[in-house]
Amino acid sequence: MVQFFFILILGVLSFIDWKTHRIPDLGNVILYLLGGVPLFFALSWEKLLGAGILFSFFFLLYLLRPEGVGFGDVKLSGAIGLFLGWRLGVLALFLAFLGGALLGVALILKKKKTLKDPLPFAPFLSGGAVVALLWGEKIIAWYLGLFLLATS
Repeated sequence: MVQFFFILILGVLSFIDWKTHRIPDLGNVILYLLGGVPLFFALSWEKLLGAGILFSFFFLLYLLRPEGVGFGDVKLSGAIGLFLGWRLGVLALFLAFLGGALLGVALILKKKKTLKDPLPFAPFLSGGAVVALLWGEKIIAWYLGLFLLATS
């Protein structure tokens, strides 16, 4: 049930960001609660590390390119990391950048956008998070299996 609400809130935030280029704080607060409340019952260093890694990575991007990354993305990435943990969170981040790059290149090639046009990132973060939540362990096992096959 908690996963359903996680996906639902991500969908709402994605839609809002796509239309307004803003991510409401209330949505992020709800996501932090969904990911953080279970920590009161069983401390999870993986989830805390996930929040720290994703938040810190996006915060660094925000400091380096504030015109390219909004602080809502920073907060959203931390919430995703808290909910998914560091392994699935890093996968979600990779998938988000891959999805954003693919759509961005397609829009540029179709002359619908230029390199200077903003592209809301919450839909890609959310999409990566949902894929990681639903199929992340299988994707990670497949990826790591590629290295095991290469070494045998």
